Amino acid sequence: MWFAIICLAIGFTIKILHDWRHSSKFPPGPRGLPLVGNIFDMKRLVEETKFYSHAWCRLADIYGPIVGLKLGTAEPLIIVSGRDAVLEMMSRPEFDGRPHGFLYKHRTGGERRGVIFTDGDIWRNQRRFVLRTLKEFGFGKMAMEDIILNDAVSLTNIIESLAKSGSITNLHNITSIAVLNSLWTLIAGSRFDLTKENPKLREVLSVVNDLIRNSNVTGGILTHLPFLRYIIPNFTGFTVLNQRLARMSQFFRSEIAKHKQTKMHGEFRDFIDVYLAEMEQSSSIISCFDEEQLISVLKDLFTAGVETTNNTIGFIITHLAVRQDVQGKVHEEIERVLGKEILPRVAHKNRLPYLNATIAEVSRLANIGPTSIPHRAMIDSTLLGYEIKKNYTLLANFRSVHMDEKHWGDPKEFRPERFINDKGDYVEDPWLMPFGLGRRKCLGEILARNSVFLFTACLLQKFQFTLSPEYPHPNLDGVDGFTIAPPDICVNVIKRK
Repeated sequence: MWFAIICLAIGFTIKILHDWRHSSKFPPGPRGLPLVGNIFDMKRLVEETKFYSHAWCRLADIYGPIVGLKLGTAEPLIIVSGRDAVLEMMSRPEFDGRPHGFLYKHRTGGERRGVIFTDGDIWRNQRRFVLRTLKEFGFGKMAMEDIILNDAVSLTNIIESLAKSGSITNLHNITSIAVLNSLWTLIAGSRFDLTKENPKLREVLSVVNDLIRNSNVTGGILTHLPFLRYIIPNFTGFTVLNQRLARMSQFFRSEIAKHKQTKMHGEFRDFIDVYLAEMEQSSSIISCFDEEQLISVLKDLFTAGVETTNNTIGFIITHLAVRQDVQGKVHEEIERVLGKEILPRVAHKNRLPYLNATIAEVSRLANIGPTSIPHRAMIDSTLLGYEIKKNYTLLANFRSVHMDEKHWGDPKEFRPERFINDKGDYVEDPWLMPFGLGRRKCLGEILARNSVFLFTACLLQKFQFTLSPEYPHPNLDGVDGFTIAPPDICVNVIKRK
């Protein structure tokens, strides 16, 4: 027995040392330690810089555009920085996979399900079905614009009512339901009444916020050293994670159960109805359409549909509350083009160049999605001469592109004019990539762009936002997590006359 234990210990030690050693073609990076790798290096860097995305940029400054890290027992993590390297990585199909790590499977019942964290046939089939079905219900069409506008108008009415009682401290929570409403109309065929409290919805939104704020794109300790969940489940956050995931799943199971009880033969009210019908058609053959997949897809759509859009609107209000001069220019343009009563439409975009430029500048400076969602190498390959083996995880560092001093000149300055040409027109800049690139680009980009534009235009047409003098200047870097959230602020809302 002791001989077997000694042999296992020796074998385990050899494996640790083998994993710790890198080939000469492995990307440069901090040396790290056996077993834990660069976990302590990253902990120190994040404590110094306050954000994971800032730490990636620090590493790029030291080691170059391709940095290799080893975090615990997980596959090596490759940080790709600078526009040229990011463009190459995101355009290579061999890097379009998603990681196999514990956390990516655990969030969807132990298997990789859904759209965001899958690849191969499952991803292609689910993504194709999601896009086709949502388009049939108006996704990206005029009907969707009307739905968004209806929610934007309802939001302005609620804010006007709340403003009568003084400063507003929970604006981010108020806008989240309004932002979600348009997508939920397509998904579940119903709408949330913004004027009434919905405890179940508020709970699941809180769960989504907690999951995102308490995670990061590396996967955290449960991905680096997953065996620790058996030893210290509370300390690693495993216990709380399970509780949050269970509450979220229950919300969607309840919605699916209601659809099953009320469905009518041959009549499809929304995305869930169509998915349930697809499940029935595919029940007799091997299929990736089942209830667990549906729950996972709903989680992905729900999270992606509210998180980045709501954060963008929150950052816009925050920046403009700080920069009254910019807010004044945006309002002047809206009033000149639309007046006080004409509702903004997507067709008005080209006539509102300064508003577009302001949204672009906030997207660049806030870096709400500072990196890509983790990619996985599908085969052994190379990137800029460095060895990238199968199953390595890769992150595209968008912040390094958005804050590149050689291109932007003064990247830390909030200056919407950088997106305006000599003729006064808004000009897209290919260095701005808030929705990613390549085949894994955000599938909800059109909805997100239209939502941000219409909500922002409606809010700034009706109100002036100022910081409450009782509270300090907000930290415009925001709050770190899987995405970057705007800071908590207290605003005074003044109705325009």
